[in-house]
Amino acid sequence: MTHHDTDRPDGRDTSTDPTTRQTPVITLTGVGDTLAAIPHLLGFHPTDSVMLLSGTQRGAPLSRTMRADLPPDHLVDVVAHDITASLADDDVSSALLVIVGGHDGCAEGGAASGGVRGGDGSAGELPPCARLVDALRRNLAVLGVTEVAAYWVPEIAADVWYRSYDDATRTGVVSDPASSVLAAEFASRGYVTYGSRAELASLLAPDGESELARRAELIETLRADVVETWPRAARVAVVRDALSAAGEGDLAFSDRQLATLAIVLADVEIRDACLATALPPDSDLAFAAASLWGELTRALPAPERAIPACLAGYAAYMGGNGVLAAIAFDAALDADPDHTLAGLLDRALRHGFPPRQLRPLATHDTVGLCAGEWLRDSA
Repeated sequence: MTHHDTDRPDGRDTSTDPTTRQTPVITLTGVGDTLAAIPHLLGFHPTDSVMLLSGTQRGAPLSRTMRADLPPDHLVDVVAHDITASLADDDVSSALLVIVGGHDGCAEGGAASGGVRGGDGSAGELPPCARLVDALRRNLAVLGVTEVAAYWVPEIAADVWYRSYDDATRTGVVSDPASSVLAAEFASRGYVTYGSRAELASLLAPDGESELARRAELIETLRADVVETWPRAARVAVVRDALSAAGEGDLAFSDRQLATLAIVLADVEIRDACLATALPPDSDLAFAAASLWGELTRALPAPERAIPACLAGYAAYMGGNGVLAAIAFDAALDADPDHTLAGLLDRALRHGFPPRQLRPLATHDTVGLCAGEWLRDSA
C-alpha cells in the first residue's frame, strides 16, 4: 500500500479561535536545516519516501508538506499525479522535492549530469529515483510551478550528505534534527517526533485477538438491552463519564464499559456530538477526547472500532496532525470499508482540505454532550 501523508501543519487556522497560541515563526536557513525539519513537520522520521514541500511565495511559510512511499517503477506517474493533484487550488509558486532512501526498487539515474558527490563529498553515482523527480516536475509545471529544487538523502540524520538532482556541486550535510530550533519548539508544545511511521501507527494498533473476540461477544450480548431499554440521556451520560475519566488520565475501562461505549457510539447523533469535542483543539476536553478515542480504537473489535478511529482522525485533523489523522482514517476504513464519514474525511485530508473547512462537522451536538462545564465540574 502506498501511504500518502500530509504534515501536521502548525499553521492551522486560528482566525476564529482567539485562545489558540500564535504559530511561531521559525526561519530555516539552507537545505541542511530544511531537511532536518522534515521529521518534525511530519511527526516521524521518513524512510524510502518522497516529500513535496510547497510554498506560495518566497519568504512565506510553507503551505504544505506531503509524503508518500517511494513507488515501484510502474507506479511512478500515478504517485506523482496523486501527490501534486491536491495543490491545484493552492496558488503554489515554488516547491522542494526530497527523496529519502530509494536504493531498493526505485528507478535509478536521470536528471543530474556529471555525477554528484558521495557520502564523503566526493564525486559519486547519480541519485536514485530521478524518474520520479522528473514526473513530479512535469506535473508541477502543468500547475505553473517551475521553481522546483530537488535533493536526495539516504536518511535524515545529523551529518548525512545530501545531493542535488540538478547540480553535481550542490551538496552538503543535514543538520542535527534533534537539536534544531523547530525540534525544541515542537517539544515545548507537547508534540512527539516518532522514529518511523510504523511507530506512530502503533499508537492505534488493536489489542490481541483473544481480547477483541471476548469484547465482540459481549457487544452482541449487550446490544439489544442498551439500544432498546436505555434512554438517550443515559447513553450520553456513558460517554460523558468516559470523557471525564479520560480527562483524569483513567483509561482502565472494563470489558463491559468498552462494549457499552461501542454500542452507544453507534448512535449517529451521539457520534456526531462527539465530533464537537475536537474543538478548540488545545482545550482540556479535546485532549481528553483524543485519549478516549485512541483507547477505544485499540480496544474495540471491527467493525465497532471504526467509529472511535474516525473520531480520533477528526480530532487529529482539527489539531493539525495530518499524519495521525491519515493513520486513524486508515484504521477506520480497515475496520469498516463502507464507513461513510471516515471515507469522506479521508478524501478531504488527502485532497488537502484545511481544517477550517471541516469545522462545521463539529456543530451538530443535538444531544447536549458538550453543553456547559460538566467536564471541569466532574473533576
